[in-house]
Amino acid sequence: MVVPVKGVLESLFSQPLIVAGSLLGILLAWIGTIVFIFGGGSEPATKAAATLNFLGFALLGTFLTCGGITNQDIDKFVRLGMILGGVIVLGLRLGIT
Repeated sequence: MVVPVKGVLESLFSQPLIVAGSLLGILLAWIGTIVFIFGGGSEPATKAAATLNFLGFALLGTFLTCGGITNQDIDKFVRLGMILGGVIVLGLRLGIT
């Protein structure tokens, strides 16, 4: 049985999963920022913070971008999420540097 790729992507990037993946990405980025701030400037803490920030932003971007592409009916909400995600990213980057 052949399953169309579009159907798989629509189920993988459904609205609840887009919200959950985006929130998990934001949470990882926040945890990375907290680790950086309270890590004391040590090299392991800095590396862990950078890794958590990268994973959080990658997860956020992936779910919002792929969700907007595969689910045309929620496109305006995905764009709003991208704007909010961008504001969070800028706020976190300004807080770190």
